Amino acid sequence: MAGAAEERQGLMLVLVSTLAYGTLPIVGKAAYAAGVRPEPLLAWRFIIAAALFALLGRGQGPPVSLRQRLVLWGLGVVFVTNALAYFTALETVPASTVALLIYTYPVIVTLLSGTFGLDRLTPRGLGAAFIAVAGCALTATGEMAVGVGVVYALISAFVYAAYVVLSSHFAAGVPSLTAALHLAQASSVVCAAWALAHGGLAVPATLAAWSPIVALAVISTVVALRAFLAGMARIGPARASVLSSLEVLVTMTLAVALLGERLGLRQGLGAVLILGAVALQNVETLRRIRIPGRQRSG
Repeated sequence: MAGAAEERQGLMLVLVSTLAYGTLPIVGKAAYAAGVRPEPLLAWRFIIAAALFALLGRGQGPPVSLRQRLVLWGLGVVFVTNALAYFTALETVPASTVALLIYTYPVIVTLLSGTFGLDRLTPRGLGAAFIAVAGCALTATGEMAVGVGVVYALISAFVYAAYVVLSSHFAAGVPSLTAALHLAQASSVVCAAWALAHGGLAVPATLAAWSPIVALAVISTVVALRAFLAGMARIGPARASVLSSLEVLVTMTLAVALLGERLGLRQGLGAVLILGAVALQNVETLRRIRIPGRQRSG
C-alpha cells in the first residue's frame, strides 16, 4: 500500500509540474505584451526563484562541497543557455510552435546518449528521431512559423537535451532542492549580467508587468521544477519524462484559449509526428504507466 501511495503521489507531482511548465510560454508572452524585455524578465525570474529555493532549502540536506557546487553551477550555465534561446524564440514565434519544437528534446537525448556511450541506440530510437525531424520540418515551415525564432527554438531543444544528459551523469545523487537552488543561482547571475549588458534590470512599474514576472518565477520555475524533481524521485526519470510530454498539449490549449493562436494543417501534422516520436521512443515505459488504484495485489 505504501508503494502504491508513493507512486500515486509521484504521478500527481509530475502532472502538477506539467501544468506549471505548460504555462511558461503563455506567461512569457503576457510579459512581452506588458512591455517587459526578455533580458530583465529572465533575470528577475531566476533572482526570485533562487531566493525562494534558498528559503525552502534552509537547514535541509547535507553540506555541499565546493567541487560539487562548481559542477552544479556549471550545469546551471548550460540550463540557462536553453532559457535564453527559448525566450528569444518567444519574441517572434507563437507559443504553440515553440512548445512543439522544444519537445523534440527527448529524442535528442536518446541520440546524444547513444553517441557518447551513455545508452544504447536502438532501431526504435533512430526511427523516433527520424519521425521527430519530419515533425520539426512540418512545424517549422507551417503558417505560424517565423524566421530566425524557429532556429532559436531548435537551439533551445538541443541545449536542454544536453543539460538532461549532463545532469543525469554529473548530478546523480544530489538532493533535488540542492540541485534546483544551484541551477537558479547560476541562471540568475548569467541573466543579470546579460540584462545589464542590454539596457539594465528595470521593468515597467505596473501590475501588468510584474504579475507575469512573479508568476514565471513562482509557478513556472519553483513549483514546476520542485514538483518535477520530487515526482521523478518517486516514479523514475523515464516515466516522468513521458508524462511531462503532456506539457505540449497544455501550452497549445492555453495558446488557443488565451492568445487566439490557431494551428495550421502543417503544424497540426507536425504536432502528431513529434508527440508520436516521443511515444514511440518510450513505448515500453508507456506500457508500465498505470493508475495505482487499479492495481491488484498478488
